Amino acid sequence: MNAPALETTDELRWLLGQLAGIETRERTVLAEVIHDEPIQLIVAAILRIDLMHSRSTGDDAVRLDEIATLLESSVDRLRRLIVALSPPDLSDGLGGALRALADGIFVDPTTQFHITGEVPVQLPVPAGQAVYRIFREAMVNARKHSSAGNVTLHLDQREHDFVATLTDDGIGSDGLNADLGQHGTATMRARAKAEGGRLRIESRPGCGTIVELTLPLDRPAVR
Repeated sequence: MNAPALETTDELRWLLGQLAGIETRERTVLAEVIHDEPIQLIVAAILRIDLMHSRSTGDDAVRLDEIATLLESSVDRLRRLIVALSPPDLSDGLGGALRALADGIFVDPTTQFHITGEVPVQLPVPAGQAVYRIFREAMVNARKHSSAGNVTLHLDQREHDFVATLTDDGIGSDGLNADLGQHGTATMRARAKAEGGRLRIESRPGCGTIVELTLPLDRPAVR
C-alpha cells in the first residue's frame, strides 16, 4: 500500500531536482554577470575618484570622498547579492548558510534580520538544501512584499523534528496561505512534502506573516 506514495515522493524529488538545477544555472550566470560587469565598472570608477580626490582640496575633496563611500557600499551590496544567488553552501552549518543568505537579501537598513535558537542540527543533504531553498523564497517574499521592520528566523531542534520559523512584522496578506497556484508558494510546499515535512503559512493584513517548516529528524531514507 505504501509503494504509490513512495513513487510519488521519488518523482517529486526528481522534478524538484531538475528545477533546482535550472535555478542554479540561472543564478550562477546572473552572479557571474554581476561580478564581471557592474562590480568591475564600479571599482574602476572608485579608482578614478581616488585619483581625482588626491588632486582636490576643500569641498571638492569632501564630495568626492562621499561619492567613493557610496560606490564602495554598492560594491558590498552586490557582493552580498552574489552570495544570495549562489548554490547552497552548508559546509559551515545550516544556520551559517541562512545567515549569509539573509545578509545578501536584506541589504536595506530599514529591515532588520535576526536569527535565533541556532542549533548544530544534522540533516541529510537533500533536506538541508530544501530548508535553504524554502527560506530563500520566504525571505525574498518578505523583502519584496512585507514592508517589515523586523524579520526573525528561529531554528529549533525538538525530540523528533527540526522546525524553522520565519516571522515578520509587516503588512501581511489575505491570500498567501490559500493561493496554492502561486509558483513560489507551491514550490515551497512541494519541497517540504518531498522531505516528508509540513509547511505552514499564516498571514493576515496588519499582522505580518509566519512561515513554519517542520521536518522529521528520524525519517527513514527513501530509495
